[in-house]
Amino acid sequence: MGSIEKACISGFLCRLCSEMHRTVIHIYGDHGQRLCLVEKINGYLPITISPTDPLPKTICKTCLYRVEQHYTLLMRLTRMREERKLKLLGYKSQRDTVT
Repeated sequence: MGSIEKACISGFLCRLCSEMHRTVIHIYGDHGQRLCLVEKINGYLPITISPTDPLPKTICKTCLYRVEQHYTLLMRLTRMREERKLKLLGYKSQRDTVT
């Protein structure tokens, strides 16, 4: 196998876990764009990626799964919080109308 520098160049090093993988997804490639990886990583993880930084632009399947799960959980929590807020406002509105 080659060096880590060559792995970075050939795209086999995962940006998130820093491990070598045979199969990776290019974050800025077509598949990565369809999955909105840049937005999910920059928006919901404590790191920032950009096309001009010197770090790998690939993500392994395991990390992809974890990013998707994390994103799904955060979206579900956000949706539930909004639903609770609307119910609370509706309940408060009904209570104010009755009194």
